[in-house]
Amino acid sequence: MHLTTSLGPAFSRLVLKRCAYRHARRGISSIRDLPLRTSADLVHKPRLKPCGMEAADAESSLMAQRRSPSHQISTWTTQPRNVLLVQKPNDDRTRVAMDRLLKYLTTHYPSLNLITEAHTANDHPAYPSLIVAQKEDEPLLESQTDLVITLGGDGTILHTSHLFGAGECPPVLSFSMGSLGFLLPFHIDAMESALNTALKGPVSVLNRMRLACTTVGVDGQRLACDQSVGDAGWQVMNEVTLHRGRHPHLTVVDAYFDGDHLTEAVADGLLLSTPTGSTAYSLSAGGPISHPSTDTFLLTPIAPRSLSFRSVILPGQGLVKLTISPLARSPAELSIDGREVCVLEAGESVVVRKSPFPIPCIERADGGSGWVKDINSLLQFNVGFRNKSLLAHT
Repeated sequence: MHLTTSLGPAFSRLVLKRCAYRHARRGISSIRDLPLRTSADLVHKPRLKPCGMEAADAESSLMAQRRSPSHQISTWTTQPRNVLLVQKPNDDRTRVAMDRLLKYLTTHYPSLNLITEAHTANDHPAYPSLIVAQKEDEPLLESQTDLVITLGGDGTILHTSHLFGAGECPPVLSFSMGSLGFLLPFHIDAMESALNTALKGPVSVLNRMRLACTTVGVDGQRLACDQSVGDAGWQVMNEVTLHRGRHPHLTVVDAYFDGDHLTEAVADGLLLSTPTGSTAYSLSAGGPISHPSTDTFLLTPIAPRSLSFRSVILPGQGLVKLTISPLARSPAELSIDGREVCVLEAGESVVVRKSPFPIPCIERADGGSGWVKDINSLLQFNVGFRNKSLLAHT
């Protein structure tokens, strides 16, 4: 006789009930198991929208701080339902912080569907209700995700941009583990209050520009290397890089802006960066620092042959085309946010324009992005010698 039946019908019902509960909790283990959102569902998908002027009385201090296309006070159209949690891999501090985050969300917001990458789910087996998005599931993230929460550094934000590299990116709430970074407005110690504000609104949102990048051949047709990314092309948060790579010769690149020939660059390479990317590779190559709210491209040479070749700041509404010159003695490697995507031969081009899909970053309501503080503390911007303790020996 089976053990459960020998113990009576009441016990059997209890066992079946608990099994059904565990099955229900584990019933959605993959993002593919979530109900597919139809076109009508996507129209009404939870989004952060700028507050109307009618909200000015309730949020007057916030509204006064941010009234620009890139930086606005926003509120949810409907409450977010699906939240993607992005964790920096192979990091003990981040793993502990994610456990704290999961405990808080499952306790205070049990109705949320929590989506993670496979490595995050493997790190937290105590949470069987996590919904796993495998590598091949990344195309589903755009339609199924309402909010992204990241734990890590600036690289984690770039990874998030890559996850939504074919279109719209949901709002991103980023936490720092104490490390330095330009894209991390919230410290993990402020997790609870930041989560409550982000999930209920209103919030301050900085729309960080992305670039849309495609490649074309001599015949003007798109190359095979970017056909898989869709009509919008690659979505770039920091920079597009053309570089000679392992080849010993300088590359030669013709740069065009809105169809006009701007210059011929003879250099190790060229960078076209966003304002967000101005403090990354572009800065190391000698480019200027740009506030993330500006609507500009930054064209910066990498080790140019000409000493007079300086960075150029271009309006973000234009179109930039970088063509490998017939005079180039070798091909050039094309990289997107540090990821090599293809090699361009003579006559082939990369075409870059402003993307219609920025990264909406949730910021602190009391002080915006903290950009001024960041460039002073992280970059030691314009710190004079008299402020340096290194001169104490004098």
